[in-house]
Amino acid sequence: MQSYTPRYMILDVGAGSGSSLFEELRQRELRGSGTPEAMMIGIDIDREALRTAKSSHPQFHFVCARGEQLPFRTNSFSEVISRVAMPYMNIPITLREIRRVLMTPGELRIKLHPLSFTCAELLAELKSGSLRQRLQNLIYRLYVILNGLALHVAGFNFHFPFRRRCESFQTRRGIERALLAAGFNSIDSSCWVTTIVPPHAGNCRVTAK
Repeated sequence: MQSYTPRYMILDVGAGSGSSLFEELRQRELRGSGTPEAMMIGIDIDREALRTAKSSHPQFHFVCARGEQLPFRTNSFSEVISRVAMPYMNIPITLREIRRVLMTPGELRIKLHPLSFTCAELLAELKSGSLRQRLQNLIYRLYVILNGLALHVAGFNFHFPFRRRCESFQTRRGIERALLAAGFNSIDSSCWVTTIVPPHAGNCRVTAK
């Protein structure tokens, strides 16, 4: 018997415990009958979060994978979403992978971290902990800022020295250039609000096709 493959598939890059997919499903249900049925898949590197996601949201599918190396065929998904997970990835590599697995036409929707969020994290971390912890936090946040500047100025990210971890802040100009370099043509970054209300990281959203 031939396996059934849905015509409409949605991927959440950095799905965590599945809350973003659940919100996506809720929004689709509110839009009504004009929205096609979809298979919804989430990826994340946090196995514990994925176990929680599978238990809480059995209607979705979850895979342990990195955004920089998506285990899916080319042109597999109609939509890709990522809500404040991409700042913890190598963004140029991840965007190229998303462009590969995204159909044409297809849509990418992402939410990102502005510099103001990284600065707020740094200030909070410097107010507590031992002197050694504060110094370690300072070094790491300076790396995050430098990595964000690398994306903004030169269009690349790099990992924290001696670790596989990658984190950066994003600017409107920097993410637009990264999307263009990855092969996206139609980019809407009109919703770019950098004012933060902790613990929320502002409201910097980008849609691309």
